[in-house]
Amino acid sequence: MKNFKWDKKYLYWGVTAFCVVVASITFFWLLNTWNGARRAMGVVISALAPIIYGFCIAYLLNKVLVIFEDRVFKKLCQKLFKKNPVKARKAARVFAIIVTLLLALGLIAGIFSIVLPELYNSVVTVVSNSRNYLQSAINWLQKAFDGYALEPVAVEWINTISQKVVDWLENDVLPNITKLLGSITGGVISVISTIFNLFVGLVISVYVMYNKETFAAQAKKLTYSIFRVKTANIIMSELDSINDAFGNYIVGTVIDSMIVGLINYIFMALMGMPYTALVTIIVAVTNLIPVFGPFIGAIPSTLLILLENPTQALIFVIFTVVLQQVDGQILKPRIHASRTGLSGFWIMFAILFFGGLFGIFGMVIGVPVTTVLYNLFRRLNNRRLASRSLPEDTAFYRSLESIDPDTLEPTYAAPDVGERESKVTAILSKPITFKRTKKSAAPEEKPPEDKSGEEK
Repeated sequence: MKNFKWDKKYLYWGVTAFCVVVASITFFWLLNTWNGARRAMGVVISALAPIIYGFCIAYLLNKVLVIFEDRVFKKLCQKLFKKNPVKARKAARVFAIIVTLLLALGLIAGIFSIVLPELYNSVVTVVSNSRNYLQSAINWLQKAFDGYALEPVAVEWINTISQKVVDWLENDVLPNITKLLGSITGGVISVISTIFNLFVGLVISVYVMYNKETFAAQAKKLTYSIFRVKTANIIMSELDSINDAFGNYIVGTVIDSMIVGLINYIFMALMGMPYTALVTIIVAVTNLIPVFGPFIGAIPSTLLILLENPTQALIFVIFTVVLQQVDGQILKPRIHASRTGLSGFWIMFAILFFGGLFGIFGMVIGVPVTTVLYNLFRRLNNRRLASRSLPEDTAFYRSLESIDPDTLEPTYAAPDVGERESKVTAILSKPITFKRTKKSAAPEEKPPEDKSGEEK
């Protein structure tokens, strides 16, 4: 036993195998008890909801906070507290937090003060004019079926359905419209637990914004205490990249939605379209969702305008298509200085996957989260390739069959005959042009001297 020595290699293998077995058992246990694990996770998340809300609010408002602090209150507080720079810095932070929160709360209050009355008036108008809308539809259908054998049956069927719909709207919906809106508002916004969590989260966000440097320093301290210095440096670099990508995407998307909403409001106001404020807010909010957002907002907006004026509804549809083309081709590329780098497939995958998990909120955050994960794995993959002296360019691996393990020389598949023919055709189809080059003037040649006379 005295000559016994630990072999670190086999010890490492044993610990790794043990961790793999434990992780596999845990994974299968979670699959078998998924409902219970999900409930337990829900309890934990609900308990931490105020803290999660606080950090999310602080993160979303941090960009605005930095603008107010650096460009407005920093110089002002330096003049007020010339002899105490520490107090000047703290005062600038406090004033910036107060103005940022007031601006955010005022914006939210303004949106709801516009949306709720417009929504109430819209519902009342639709219900009150429902009989006229149905009568117009009946007249149109009667003209369409005029002269056909199915006309009596179709008219009787339409009259029965329309009468039931009108009775339901007038007797059930309209008297209880206030209660209906109250229940909708209470279910979405005014739930007591949600209000409490948001209020506590707002208080926590103040602490986070005021002490954000301290929290960042503590996170760095913990990172360097757990990992090696080289690994910790990589983690810090990746977190900075993630923060920049995610923050810039959110700010750019919000600015783009505000511009689209402003253009939509100006156009609808000039054209005298109904429900201008309500439709504008719907368009601006749904524009936060990439790809599908404009269609999600355009459908209910078009239906609202269609009930008042079909011609204006058609004009609105044409305007929305043009506006989305301008937004996609001009506004978004200029606002987002660097694009996501994702292909259309990954954007669709992000929206569908995260939308299926978290609903509308998942559709909003799906693209930036996927962008962050995609760039993270791309950088990790490039580091692994660089450590093995392999190229990072994707074009190197097209038509690649194998790489020699000793010399790292690649072996490519033979190009397809059709591909060769297309390349030859492309080369031959190019016009051949000849460039004329200016030649320098040759020196004048002197005629040979005639020495015949001298000889003679």
